[in-house]
Amino acid sequence: MIRTMKKVLILATMLSLLSCQGGETQSVSPEKQKELFNQTNQEDLKPTIWDTGDTTITNEDRLDLFEPHVKDRGGAYVGVGSTQNFTLAAWAKSEWIWLMDFTRVVVATNKIHIAFLQECPTPAEFRKLWEPGSKAKALEVIKKHYEGQPDYDLIRKAWSISGPFQRRRFRYDDVIHKKFNFHGWLNSKETYDHIRGLALKGRIQAVRGDLKGPTTVKSIAEQARKMGIVFRMVYYSNAEEYFPLADDFRSNWTAIPVDEKSLIVRTISVYRGQLPWAPGSELSTDRGFHYVLQNAPHFQKWLEVGKEGLRIEDIVRTGNTDKEKGITLIEAGTPIPEEFKAPKPAEPAAAQ
Repeated sequence: MIRTMKKVLILATMLSLLSCQGGETQSVSPEKQKELFNQTNQEDLKPTIWDTGDTTITNEDRLDLFEPHVKDRGGAYVGVGSTQNFTLAAWAKSEWIWLMDFTRVVVATNKIHIAFLQECPTPAEFRKLWEPGSKAKALEVIKKHYEGQPDYDLIRKAWSISGPFQRRRFRYDDVIHKKFNFHGWLNSKETYDHIRGLALKGRIQAVRGDLKGPTTVKSIAEQARKMGIVFRMVYYSNAEEYFPLADDFRSNWTAIPVDEKSLIVRTISVYRGQLPWAPGSELSTDRGFHYVLQNAPHFQKWLEVGKEGLRIEDIVRTGNTDKEKGITLIEAGTPIPEEFKAPKPAEPAAAQ
């Protein structure tokens, strides 16, 4: 009888694991998942010096270096920034997308992108809504989707603030995709259709949040667990190089549900001698980037055992770096050097 019960438990566990292979379980209905998705709590944001048009687009020109590694990962996606997330999520065939940023104008612009996606069957139509001659139509779309919301006026302003930069990014992407022979989300029907499909299903949301903040990341993690999904893609851009990985950051990102197929996707611009910029990564900017992929559970392990003052460059330099291509891979089995681990607590003194 005991052996039979053990077999039943093992079978139930296996079925549960199999149901998560695509990043979702079958125990939560799609309707309930969407309800939970939309209940994500968010931080309040204050105006910052970063609330400018240039922050609403990416300047990472060699995302193609990520494509073979992220392809068809499925699952959920959380990332900072703007439409570079759509390219990565399209390649991964992500099923839910949280777009998070600590700048108000980026969040507002991302909301515009979601509305435009829902209204535009083709990339050409999407791009046209960012043209100066389409202002009246664009504002009609924004009104349709966001009138009455607290940030409605900011979203309207964001179209004018971001517009020149969006058009510039489109032009650069046309050149970059041809030069490096890849297709971003706006440059092929397959990638655009995937992202648009998620927008139409209500599976993309733009949220206010800081990587180190007290509310948003933890809420995203909680809602994902309730939804029965795991994050296969976590994208930081190069944000981590601006601060040590302290307790606030660690408690947030160790809470995110991941599995062995999950990846941390990031860029880094510091220590160029050891971590060279990828060739062509500075076509749209005077600042190039090194591209980094890391097994997500391995990164969480670093956050659990890393010493005080740990910085992202400490982690990246332990990986397998291809200096010619400008990319580093940090696999699950990559050792964590003792010098970067927190000291172990002293053993309690033995009773006399």
